Amino acid sequence: MPTNTEIPAAECSIVLVGNPNVGKSLLFRNLTRRYVTVSNYPGTTVELVRARASFNGLEQEVVDTPGLNDLSPRSDEARVTRGLLTENPGATIVQIADAKNLRRALLLTLQLVELQRPMVLVLTMYDELEARGGSVDADRLSEILGIPVVVTVAPRNEGTEDLVDALPRARVPDPQVLRVGPPTRVDTVAGPQPQLSGAQDRLSRVNEIISDTYSIDQPKGASLGVRIGFWAMHPVKGMAFLAAILLTVFWFVGLFGAGTLVDALEIAGFEQRLSPLAIRATDALLPFPHEHVVETVPYTMSLPVSPAHELEITRFDMEVIRPPYTIPGDTELSGWQSFLRFVHDFMVGPFGLITMALSYAFAIVLPIVTIFFFVFSILEDSGYFARMSIMLNRAFRVMGLNGKAVLPMILGLGCVTMATMTTRILQTRKERLVTTMLLALAVPCSAQLGVLLALMAALSPTGALVWLVLMGGILLTVGWLSARVFPGQTSDFILEIPPMRRPQIGNVLVKTGTRLDWYLREVIPVFVIGTAVLFVMDRLSLLARISTWAEPLVSGWLGLPADMSNAFLVGFMRRDFGAVYVLDAVTGPNPILTPHQILVAMVTITLFMPCFATLLIIAKEHGKAVAAGMVAFIFPFALFVGGILNHVGRWLQTI
Repeated sequence: MPTNTEIPAAECSIVLVGNPNVGKSLLFRNLTRRYVTVSNYPGTTVELVRARASFNGLEQEVVDTPGLNDLSPRSDEARVTRGLLTENPGATIVQIADAKNLRRALLLTLQLVELQRPMVLVLTMYDELEARGGSVDADRLSEILGIPVVVTVAPRNEGTEDLVDALPRARVPDPQVLRVGPPTRVDTVAGPQPQLSGAQDRLSRVNEIISDTYSIDQPKGASLGVRIGFWAMHPVKGMAFLAAILLTVFWFVGLFGAGTLVDALEIAGFEQRLSPLAIRATDALLPFPHEHVVETVPYTMSLPVSPAHELEITRFDMEVIRPPYTIPGDTELSGWQSFLRFVHDFMVGPFGLITMALSYAFAIVLPIVTIFFFVFSILEDSGYFARMSIMLNRAFRVMGLNGKAVLPMILGLGCVTMATMTTRILQTRKERLVTTMLLALAVPCSAQLGVLLALMAALSPTGALVWLVLMGGILLTVGWLSARVFPGQTSDFILEIPPMRRPQIGNVLVKTGTRLDWYLREVIPVFVIGTAVLFVMDRLSLLARISTWAEPLVSGWLGLPADMSNAFLVGFMRRDFGAVYVLDAVTGPNPILTPHQILVAMVTITLFMPCFATLLIIAKEHGKAVAAGMVAFIFPFALFVGGILNHVGRWLQTI
């Protein structure tokens, strides 16, 4: 079994190429049935999946490339695929084509034919084509193209052996297929014909091929899946369908994942068990005179049954050992004890490796990530994701994006850090940058959103409406401006509309597991590095100094109590913590904020960079310069908007 090391690209033997959502990953799994390596192509965030397998007694490496609609270098996916093929001139191209969308597949086929490389064409989802009354003459198509054509049904693993048998027969396609005019049979001698000169010529040639190989008999009645598919794109029914789906996703990811599961792991798991155990073990290994704070706190485990109601299922008191600790009396630590304290703090202090980094990574983000990946895989496997993108495409066009950006934005309501990573699904760097900017600026995560809704209860209906309108206006305006500031082009909104189908649990679990493996390998180190940076800043008293420096700005420009600077500083470490700080100033035993100040604080803290982890992920995905630029814009912008709101509100109160 291969190890988890990157396989040199030069060893590539078989390259799977195809449009998005045609079942490449499933066919890849059927072919290899091996442990795989997921790696980024050098200089990009585009992922390649590799595995070794034995076909006909020959050990070969198979690479699954990202889905693409054409080979023109307008997207990272196309550039990566072309680069991979250039680096591996001896590799066989296996094109995976959706039999139901043969026209789109053949447009890509003709571009691959131009490369004059050994090819095999695989028609997937053939059972769904037959259910629609369609059929493809695979033999005739093979004759026209001059390459083997194989029919498969990947979910049932049908046709995989036929593909394996066809690999040794891979041939360079017949160049005659690229000439204008009716496709010429390979066994005849063709006279000189002009080459295809552009997209229109390719489409004409594809139509000619389809007319010679494809047939369909209209089924007697549409199936339930077909009817649901049409409802999901209806101007009225589609919006109701979309609202129901978004509410379900928010409940499942935002309330159940970010609420119940996070509480269970963070409080009952880490705070009650793992962190106290780690603190006691560290105290024993690194002894110096100190005492930890031990609290007995009530804990309620609840299950959300709707966005407005929760079902309480357990309630108990638990003992929690929390950092920081106290050094008794006037005890002075020796040099050795000071070193032990330093190491102790790094492990289990307020910014400790265990008490913060691992707690965040495993107790806070991992449950949200797991639930989201599971929901994402269901939407992807069911065919609804494409329809959701179509319904929201027009609104996202205002912000220089297209409907594909809907998923990261929705995920941002669960976890902005995770949503930033999923911007990889967008085709161009410009779209990824714009979406990342909007996520970092104006999309509240689920934990923060819950606190903001609680704060909203202290406002008048007018104040709540001001917050909603202001956030929506900022989202559209900054998106519109960002689309004009960031260089590059917005990709064409070309999206397959797959049939609505019942998700297969096996596919869903495999996709979820693969994405979780990526999270564990790539993201957890980011949390460790971020915690180490905060630890150093705390040891150098930089965090306290920043809070002190910010007090005049908070009290003067924003019109808030000076100690509210802690809310913004803590909010940068984790945005919902900052919101909770504001909530405590409103609903605590000594409320200190007026309704006007509540609104100013809500707007300002919503517009702040979500958290330190998000900053690190932005730097990882887009580079340090981009992350620094976003910080340089977001923090002053948040303070500027909050200050303007403060002064305008006070002026309105005087007239």
